[in-house]
Amino acid sequence: MNLLAQWKAITTRANQAFAHEHYEQACCYYQQAFTLLVQHWPGGNNMMMVATGPDIESLVVCLSISAQNLAEAHARRGGHRRCLSLLRRTLQQLSDWHRHQLLPSEVEEVVLGECSQLWRELCRQQQMAGQRQAGLH
Repeated sequence: MNLLAQWKAITTRANQAFAHEHYEQACCYYQQAFTLLVQHWPGGNNMMMVATGPDIESLVVCLSISAQNLAEAHARRGGHRRCLSLLRRTLQQLSDWHRHQLLPSEVEEVVLGECSQLWRELCRQQQMAGQRQAGLH
């Protein structure tokens, strides 16, 4: 099974757990999916080989989706700090990767789009965390 097929199978199980409000189980699956992608993330000497391949755009999108899903599952479990940290780290890593690589324009567009998605999700989660915090006082 290729990388994206593995990711999809794990994410499907995570989504099912999330839909049934089994957030602990969903976190475990989302973490597996996220880790799978991070382990295969292009870096170092193989960057240009991977960056010109047809699946790099999919890898970027799947990584962003995994981070957002995992962050939401953490938030649902009350792990707001962990949620925000994950989104910040992923956004920073994707931004750093973009800044330090010479990417084909189609890949660059996808990376920038996913950075934008992660930024919106981070802002949304920060707002929700602030509202929860205000409700506790």
